Amino acid sequence: MFERIIAFVLFTLELYHAIGHTLVLFRIRMLPRKDLVRIRFYFLADALTVFSSSILFTGMYRWLAVAQIIQHMYYFLFWDKTYLAKKIINWSSLDWLRSPGLKQWELDSIIGTSFDIGVHILMAFCLASYLSTVQIIFAFALVQCSAYVVLFGRRFAWASPSYIPDWVEKRIQPIETTQ
Repeated sequence: MFERIIAFVLFTLELYHAIGHTLVLFRIRMLPRKDLVRIRFYFLADALTVFSSSILFTGMYRWLAVAQIIQHMYYFLFWDKTYLAKKIINWSSLDWLRSPGLKQWELDSIIGTSFDIGVHILMAFCLASYLSTVQIIFAFALVQCSAYVVLFGRRFAWASPSYIPDWVEKRIQPIETTQ
């Protein structure tokens, strides 16, 4: 019973991370840079979810989990301090899309985010074997509701690049090319 509860929680978190990263990758929902900088601890939570799913719980794909954890720990430790950390913050933000000359594709950011999504989906797939069909459906519903409230809700600064509320627009500043 306890094993299924842990599997359910981890499965739900892995799905949520995958959905959130996918929304950013495909430019569906994004945050202003100043808000993205403030959620540095999300990268730690993301890494801890994969650590728990792979290394502590399933024991599967540890090498892949270690690679993802190293990536996330780098961003957590050097958040908004190094070139690569600033680059992923900038690329993931609404500010990037509002900055002249910064609309080009950043292949390394796309590959890194896609890798992260793939790891979360793989971890969710591994965890699904511990759950019943009803639990899996419930987890998907919970993630859908959470995404609706947090990522699509009006209380938070998450916004679609094609429709940015005025209060979020005020939080966006064009990125200087020296960052």
